[in-house]
Amino acid sequence: MGKVLLCTGKYAETPYHFEGICVNVYCVEELCYLLASNPFMIDAEIMDKELAQWLDTQCGLTELSHQLLTLFRRGSQPGTFVNTILDYVSYCTPEDRKKIDEVLQNNVGLSQYERQKKQGDFLIKNGRFQLAVAEYEKLILQLPETESMLRPSIYHNMGVAHSKLFQFESAARYFRKAYELSENEESGIQYLTAVRQQLGEGEYISFIANNGQFYELSLKVEKLIEGARGQFEAGRENRMLSALKIYKDEGNTASYYEEIDKIIGELKDKYRESVAQ
Repeated sequence: MGKVLLCTGKYAETPYHFEGICVNVYCVEELCYLLASNPFMIDAEIMDKELAQWLDTQCGLTELSHQLLTLFRRGSQPGTFVNTILDYVSYCTPEDRKKIDEVLQNNVGLSQYERQKKQGDFLIKNGRFQLAVAEYEKLILQLPETESMLRPSIYHNMGVAHSKLFQFESAARYFRKAYELSENEESGIQYLTAVRQQLGEGEYISFIANNGQFYELSLKVEKLIEGARGQFEAGRENRMLSALKIYKDEGNTASYYEEIDKIIGELKDKYRESVAQ
């Protein structure tokens, strides 16, 4: 069972609005969740007097408000401002705090666009693939020519996010964009892998025959697929499928369909988590 989180202060009648990400929060716990889930938004703009005053007037957290206003007058760093809020609520585990501190340390000296990209990377790492796609799409629209060196990596990671969502056509499109801009081998391999997921065996062979520039990469793709197949055959999932086959061959349909439902349920839960907003 997870830790029970006791509410601190009141639920606001008027929310605090974060304009940059178009999100409203109604209590300090929602504020903590937002900060912990999006550590790349922690910058100088987060140190807002209106936020400190909102915590006082709307949430009844006068003591916390005074602490934040004192930090504001002292010119403290944004990380100190945010940590004061998280500590007051006892919101984060030590592991979560360590992640946030690592992000803040890595943020030093980064441009706005580099921070946005790292936010998308953070979302992918934590399995929030749909949110990562939205973050990257927004970034691509805003990215100036002076930051064009970020494009290959952004496109590659958009391909990764779409692959995790089983959207292989979109994944292939972004992996190819990344490969054309950078000629990075990993992007090329992932492009062919995504294409292979869409096409039948004969169609894929024809595709490689008509696109000779990818022949050498296609050999590496096949080697990787063989390795993955070997890992699968030795893994838990394959053992489960073997057990299912025994149930079916023995005519034990009740156990067979019961186990099938369990597997499908687990896969659905994992997918829902990956696309959660």
